Amino acid sequence: MSNYYRHLDNIVILRDNIFTERAERRAEGRAEGHAKGFDEANRKNARSMKAKGIPAEVIAEITGLSIDKINQLN
Repeated sequence: MSNYYRHLDNIVILRDNIFTERAERRAEGRAEGHAKGFDEANRKNARSMKAKGIPAEVIAEITGLSIDKINQLN
């Protein structure tokens, strides 16, 4: 009987590990998506500021983008 209960314990532990791993992957995916969206918003804002003639140094200070990246924006 003790082998049976040990087996059940192992199943519960493995199942918990699987759920934990899935939750961590979802959290990482959300963080990546958030960072990507934030970067795209910064680029969009930088394009708008650049079109209005705001100097690249000011845009870099506001958005956190490098001056090189700002100069590459169309």
